[in-house]
Amino acid sequence: MRALSIAAALAFAGLAHAATSDATRSEFLDALSAARHGNLASKSAEVADLRNYPLYSYLEAAQLRAELRTNAGSALDTRISNFIAAHPELPPAQRLRHAWIANLADRGEWQQVIDQTRDSDGTAAQCRAVHAAIELGRTPVNRAIDLYTVGKSQPSACDTVFAWLENTGRLTAPVIRKRAHAAILNDQYGLARYLARQMPTADTATIDRWLDVAETPSHLANAPAGLDPAIAVYAFKRLALRDVDTAAGLIKPLVSRLGLDADERYQMRRYVALLYAEDHRPEALLWFARIDHSRMAGDEHALGWEIRAAVYQQRWPLVLDAINSLPPKTASDEEWQYWKARALAQTGHKPQAQTIYAQLAAHRSYHGYLAADAIGQSYSFNEQPVPNNPAALARVEAHPALARAHELHELGMNSYAYLEWKNLIAHLNSAELAQAAKLAYQWQWYARAITTLAKADYWDDLDIRYPTPFAADVRQAASRNGLDPAYVFAIMRTESLFQPTVRSPVGAHGLMQLMPGTADHLARAMGQPAPSVHDLNDPATNISFGARYLHDMMADWSGNIALATASYNAGPRKIVQWLPDAKMPADIWIANIPYTETRHYVQRAMSHMTVFEHRLSESVVPLDKRIDDVKSSYPDDTQTTF
Repeated sequence: MRALSIAAALAFAGLAHAATSDATRSEFLDALSAARHGNLASKSAEVADLRNYPLYSYLEAAQLRAELRTNAGSALDTRISNFIAAHPELPPAQRLRHAWIANLADRGEWQQVIDQTRDSDGTAAQCRAVHAAIELGRTPVNRAIDLYTVGKSQPSACDTVFAWLENTGRLTAPVIRKRAHAAILNDQYGLARYLARQMPTADTATIDRWLDVAETPSHLANAPAGLDPAIAVYAFKRLALRDVDTAAGLIKPLVSRLGLDADERYQMRRYVALLYAEDHRPEALLWFARIDHSRMAGDEHALGWEIRAAVYQQRWPLVLDAINSLPPKTASDEEWQYWKARALAQTGHKPQAQTIYAQLAAHRSYHGYLAADAIGQSYSFNEQPVPNNPAALARVEAHPALARAHELHELGMNSYAYLEWKNLIAHLNSAELAQAAKLAYQWQWYARAITTLAKADYWDDLDIRYPTPFAADVRQAASRNGLDPAYVFAIMRTESLFQPTVRSPVGAHGLMQLMPGTADHLARAMGQPAPSVHDLNDPATNISFGARYLHDMMADWSGNIALATASYNAGPRKIVQWLPDAKMPADIWIANIPYTETRHYVQRAMSHMTVFEHRLSESVVPLDKRIDDVKSSYPDDTQTTF
């Protein structure tokens, strides 16, 4: 265990930037509010004070965007063009450019629309550029058709382009049919039906047949001989998700009737094999044996599940055969080396197994810890702080984006802070990335520190990669709920990378990523008021509720930490479905968790917990003593807490 010395930390942090006072930041926020209303001139005193402030250009961008709403014209166009040219990577400059392009299109400034649009811009901007080309008398047919033939609804900016295609007779039946085909394969049945109504009756019937088997895949059994093969495979997969046995029985007649080629046969058999494997059915191994393994050679997902299926059935000779058949690069992966060692040990080849275990035990990882446990070896934590590198640090400091990112982080403007940091690290080499990670760590911007150090391919600075913020809150919540603090830290790192206000795409909030509904349920059980979303962004509150949720998951599964961790990620009802028919070693059960995200989540959390325990205490509980065998049933496992 190591901590950066106070003197070194202060010296390092002092190199990064001159301190900015709270008063200056307050002045900036006040001026920014005025600029967003187009009234920056009213803050002339503040603006004068902020000339050398790293975020001064943000004020200019906000003022220009506000003026765009009320004062658009050639003079403003010139100012905006000059500003964007002067700040090509500034995030608000790019947002200003997108708003400007829309405004230029509204004003019919077509050549400028084309000049300002970049290949990397989104669909709406691309459609405006094509529209501009049309207005200038050009015929960008291929670009317009490419924008049209996608399997989803496009932005309203594309409407004029699509109307042009129709009015000039270029929306032919094959073009519309191509889009309908893509829409069905993208689960957009409503769009496909809309497109069918735009076509002649014969073509409408074709799309209706596609929709019939897509929406009611059991109709695939009676599908006509001319059914499109891609639609047939798509419908087959939908049927297999509902009834894999029925789907498996249809492969032979479908191949015969539809004339499916080798690739289509592979896709169908592969899908059945994967579903059987994920459902832990013994038929999986038979179906993997039926697959064309020459096609499977580059299919790491299928190769992995073939091995997992053999592991689940504890067919150790088959495990060895499957791993020995892997491409060399894939076979060297820690996961497959671990299972190769397990299989060797189970088939009487203990010396060979010991050799592989010893190699794996040198790694700080989930499989490395399990390998160390297998041979009774202490864990290797391999701590090596990032060395000071003044030259690399100076190069990092020379990037204006560094100071901007820091100020935005301090102001809580997280979206812009992230974008500035992203722009910064895109220009850095490995040595510079490591120094940037040290800076982010000093600023307590732990998520950026961790991810930047990973981008530097530097894995051994445990202070940076495994920080322990909010330690008092974690210890209090862990003690109250009978949990190891290392476990709470591990879940927090896995869930949010220590970002207190982060929100997931599905609406989970804060350090331990709690859904509002889950938090409400916990609050009732704890006799507390339901927390607001704002409350869930408070570290102490989020940790308190998250630790209680972990406690409840542990209680549901009789203290089995692997099941509790999987439940935290996927929900306890899923775990009930994944229980084995008979007691099973935890490493086998974890390896066969059907959801890739949850499988990796459990493995990462167990690995992180081990490192945090190393950092927080003098001893580490071996992983094989923490993760108990998984039983076929648990008390009240059909009536879990959530």
